[in-house]
Amino acid sequence: MSSLDTKNPFNNSVSEKQFNGFFVPNHNAKLIRDAIENGSAPFLPDENGNVKTNPIFNGNTGFCLNAKDLIPLQIIQGENSNMVATYKTVQNAGTRVKDAEKGFFYNFQREDKTVGTSQFFFPEQTENPEVVKETILKNISKAYKNGIPNLNKTIEITSAEPEDYLGSYVAACKSGATLKVNPEIAEEFKENIAPLLNNQTAKLENKNQEMDTLGLFMFKVDQKANVINKELFAEVKREHQDFKPKQNNRKPMEFEQ
Repeated sequence: MSSLDTKNPFNNSVSEKQFNGFFVPNHNAKLIRDAIENGSAPFLPDENGNVKTNPIFNGNTGFCLNAKDLIPLQIIQGENSNMVATYKTVQNAGTRVKDAEKGFFYNFQREDKTVGTSQFFFPEQTENPEVVKETILKNISKAYKNGIPNLNKTIEITSAEPEDYLGSYVAACKSGATLKVNPEIAEEFKENIAPLLNNQTAKLENKNQEMDTLGLFMFKVDQKANVINKELFAEVKREHQDFKPKQNNRKPMEFEQ
């Protein structure tokens, strides 16, 4: 068995490049694929076409996570809080991660452009969840000075192309907009994203190098989500201005005595 096939890469000679470049995205691709197959993926609609959106907040920055971490964490969230923290954030809160708890591995880019790996933990995985939540909520307040977005808009997914479909989903998660999709489009989306997920989990010698990696694909999803939200918030701003009472600069009428 090669080092890349093992379920526990820390017990062998897997290099940092192999762990970051293959194991982490492969694991996440498998999570997403399994969730689609068993119907539990968070971006799939109910029978009425309604899609629940659930932002998960990065305890370090206070902002909603980006697509590459948001979607896998939603899949494994269970009954945990809608926020996660790194070891450092947990330590700064004055507590520690419980023994034997497994974190969610994610990649990040260092200043020298190399890729590193760290872990996120839900507050419930720590010895003092409430103090961790309190620390994270302070960071969320700093990030969203006007409160967590709760846009009174509905986004309708009209495309089964994976980048468009998930771009709309992530946009709704980040903006608080409601989300709808025709279940037939969702079924088509499931078929369309399968090749990318299968390619990501394929052995290195069998990968189609011309196809996007999961990381690059999720980066494009975030870009799409940002464009959608920029347009939505601009629309809300225009509507607010249209309904704003115009100031009356006319002089008051003078009545003859």
